Amino acid sequence: MKKILLFVVLLSTLVIFGGCFSSGGPALEEVRTEDAPDAAKVKMSSYTNNLVGLEKYLTALGYIPEKAEPQQLMCSVIGAKDGDRFNFKVDGAVVYVELFEYDTDKLNDEAKRVIGEVEKDGEYYVFGENANVNNAAYEASLSANKKYLVSYTVNSNDEVNVKRKEDFINAVKNFDKTD
Repeated sequence: MKKILLFVVLLSTLVIFGGCFSSGGPALEEVRTEDAPDAAKVKMSSYTNNLVGLEKYLTALGYIPEKAEPQQLMCSVIGAKDGDRFNFKVDGAVVYVELFEYDTDKLNDEAKRVIGEVEKDGEYYVFGENANVNNAAYEASLSANKKYLVSYTVNSNDEVNVKRKEDFINAVKNFDKTD
């Protein structure tokens, strides 16, 4: 009887842990470049001038998958008002996008530092370049009005993904709306 009970417990444990380890986390949503809508038909004026509006605009352009869920970021560390991260695939390549919104009328010292670093070097350090912590530089771009910051990382250097990254960043740069 003890052997049967032990076997059931062992089997249950294997099923539970096997499910955890085999899934590798949630499947990433994927967009395909050939399925992208005609960008000329997507009107920027239809979207609100905030992070959610920018994200909806990028989704309408086919740059973010419709079912991709944003992950809230701790944006105050870089002086941002709001921030989301998206993980998805483009034509099989894994993409990580971080989008931040700044209140350009109320920039604190961290926001000024990060925006200044991106303007100067095209990258920023979360805790400042000279911080005494393990601190990597993040490649980033700003919208023309400096209200939005985007960091786009893709694990592929093929022509399609390089072009897609460029188009995505340009869409953010040009999301220059006034309320």
